Amino acid sequence: MQAAGVTGPVVAGEIVEADPPRRFVLTWRIVMDETMAAEPATRVSYDIVPQDGGVTRLTVTHELDGAPRTAAMVDGSQESTGAGGGWAWILRDLKSLLETGAPLAG
Repeated sequence: MQAAGVTGPVVAGEIVEADPPRRFVLTWRIVMDETMAAEPATRVSYDIVPQDGGVTRLTVTHELDGAPRTAAMVDGSQESTGAGGGWAWILRDLKSLLETGAPLAG
């Protein structure tokens, strides 16, 4: 983000729940953009469940009630914020990192 000229905080939030290694919940709000910062904080939950065969299932739930601009950014339909393609982009990169040891380029 610094390379894009952002000098202050990008997001703010608080840990709501932590139950290692099963669940992690936090509030999340973009603060680098005034209109998005005016929206209420959203809630992101990560649920981690071991499966047979050494596989782990990760479920990410992002509750976006009352935050339409944030919803447009995280669903990938509003790339003008410089945030890329939203959750699909982030999770695709995570999958690549776990499978190959290297993130996707750019």
